[in-house]
Amino acid sequence: MNCPKCGSHQLSSAIVCLQCGNVLKVIEVTPQQRMIKTASIVILIAVLVGGVGYFFATINRTYHPVIDHQPSIGYGIAPSKEKINSSTMNAMIDGNDIVIPSEKVMNYRIVRIKDPEGVQTIPILVYVTPRGKIVTAMSLSESCRSNDFYLEGENIHCANCPSYWNMESLEAYACCQKYYPEPIPSTVAGGMLRIDKKMVQEWRTRI
Repeated sequence: MNCPKCGSHQLSSAIVCLQCGNVLKVIEVTPQQRMIKTASIVILIAVLVGGVGYFFATINRTYHPVIDHQPSIGYGIAPSKEKINSSTMNAMIDGNDIVIPSEKVMNYRIVRIKDPEGVQTIPILVYVTPRGKIVTAMSLSESCRSNDFYLEGENIHCANCPSYWNMESLEAYACCQKYYPEPIPSTVAGGMLRIDKKMVQEWRTRI
């Protein structure tokens, strides 16, 4: 066919004249096609907004005040896509501290230890965050009374209820908004993780 405006020869399937830009055919969009297009745009915008929101929430996330001052192994660990169950370890008493080898904690990623003197009945939870922080906490979720937890992705999960928290900020994603495993300070020296035994033995549940 020829363009009615400039007379140049065009393919029968042409929609716009390549010579002068004249519209050769008007494509009609059905209501159903228009609805699909609109829905696709809305979904795309929602995905983009959600992605941007998650990005800024992640980069602006802060440590829990105690975790912020915890020792670091000096390098990050890729978040595990698989569930990492806690392992049990024996601890020792050294002066005023409960101590365990920090290397074993790094290997297991999450461990539970008992007070070697048996004064505190609640276990101590020790885990390594994706950014390399070693966290020590009392291994108890007071709302459901669970003393076991596991790691998955960037979160720490209660082993007995749906509650889970970000490992570093302890931001809650289910119930138990404030009854996460309560962090307690610890230090690393000479390859040993050291936890003040008095602080552990005097700890009491929050509810």
